[in-house]
Amino acid sequence: MSIFDLKDFLIKTCLTVLILMIFTGAVLHFYQLDKIPYGFHVDEMSGSVAVGCLATEGVDAHDIAHPLFADLHYGTPKPPTYLYPAIMWAKLFGYSAPSLRALSVTVHLLGILGLFFLAQSLFGWRYAVLTAVLASFSPWSWVLSRVAFESLFAATFLIWGLYVFLQPPRYRRMLLAGILMAGAMYSYPPFRLATPLMLLTLIIYAYKQYRLNWKFLTAFAIAFTITLIPLAQLTLNGALQQRFDKISIFSPDYLKSINASNDWSQLIKIFGHIYAMHLDPDFLFSHGDPSYVHSTRHFGILSWMDMAALAVSLIFLLMLLIKSGRKNNPLVKHPFWILFLLINIFIGIVPSALTNSEIPNSLRIMGSWPFMCLFSSFMLWQACELWWGLWLAVVLTVSLFAFCFLKIYFQVYPQEGKGMFSYWTLEEANQLKTEEDWLNFVLLYRHDDYNARYFLMQYKHLSCTDSRKLWENLRDYLISHGKY
Repeated sequence: MSIFDLKDFLIKTCLTVLILMIFTGAVLHFYQLDKIPYGFHVDEMSGSVAVGCLATEGVDAHDIAHPLFADLHYGTPKPPTYLYPAIMWAKLFGYSAPSLRALSVTVHLLGILGLFFLAQSLFGWRYAVLTAVLASFSPWSWVLSRVAFESLFAATFLIWGLYVFLQPPRYRRMLLAGILMAGAMYSYPPFRLATPLMLLTLIIYAYKQYRLNWKFLTAFAIAFTITLIPLAQLTLNGALQQRFDKISIFSPDYLKSINASNDWSQLIKIFGHIYAMHLDPDFLFSHGDPSYVHSTRHFGILSWMDMAALAVSLIFLLMLLIKSGRKNNPLVKHPFWILFLLINIFIGIVPSALTNSEIPNSLRIMGSWPFMCLFSSFMLWQACELWWGLWLAVVLTVSLFAFCFLKIYFQVYPQEGKGMFSYWTLEEANQLKTEEDWLNFVLLYRHDDYNARYFLMQYKHLSCTDSRKLWENLRDYLISHGKY
């Protein structure tokens, strides 16, 4: 066997193994969603109640018919890009928290598929396979994808918007790209800042690479703008800003708590400090997000493959100092693509750096995640193309990391993280048998209507209206007797 035959055999074998790992990862994303995470987060229960009410009675949890955004009376309203796909899903698979977790996984896998097609369309299928496998076993997204949140919907919209935008321009494609990008902004508040900033870099990149015609760009802008009109109206009238007003670095209460003023010099200093927290090595490489809702706390948000890609990037930088190291250096061959990815990795952190709670926060910087996957896989692919023996090293690294990460996630994380998912409420609900048990349960959760209503609808099989009236009647009775 010649050296060329050996090279061809090794690369094909490694790619086959990586493809098998992608499919394995996709299957494992759905494994034991009813048990891991153990228990249900309040945001999952409130989402389930809202979706269940809309699917069965056409109203949200508070009896508003077919809202654009479902106001939960706390936190961020559920967006239409989550609600209405979830309603269709609920009609087929139910609206329990595990079922909606499966919806989140499905949408996340669609995002990974979008990354595959995006990478393949730009640089070929080897890059695409590496991108998909890094995204499939990313600790940054894995934990989040298995929780019934709407946040990852934004990343999927963004990815497919990028894919469509970067295809050979057609008017219909540009209209679709505009709608998809707007969908990302509807889906999760941090994307309402990150997406417009990303679009500026995308337009510059597309112009540099393809000389993007202004007529096609106009079609994109029209679709993007028209789709965003309802979102803009609700944002400007404050209906969607209540959560941000509380947790932003501009909040008077927050500034007072840290003895700061709203002077721009102080705000810039606060922003810079919070931004830097998202670049802390412990967050990136060791323990990740402080919250078990977002992380296992055993790995940083970056995988070992991401770390290897950063090391490779440093090698490529050093090679620029050597004349012979410039010829096939990706930093020389593809500077605009690499710069586009790097800029958007840093742009994605900006929205989170404008908030003051639960920092650093891997969920709020999900706008960076697709670009990090594309960057890491690009650098590894370029290294493998130059030194083909690295394909084997990549396969071994991915395999070892996947084994270690999944072992922690499926065996250790359920017990360590269950406190963030109100596991005690689930265990209490599993013990309920009599009407008196149910009354005591609702009485116990008289201040947490979604905890009570979720189990009333899922376990006692009450309708949306009946569960709401039972909880409201009990609340009103207790208030009238001074016992609430």
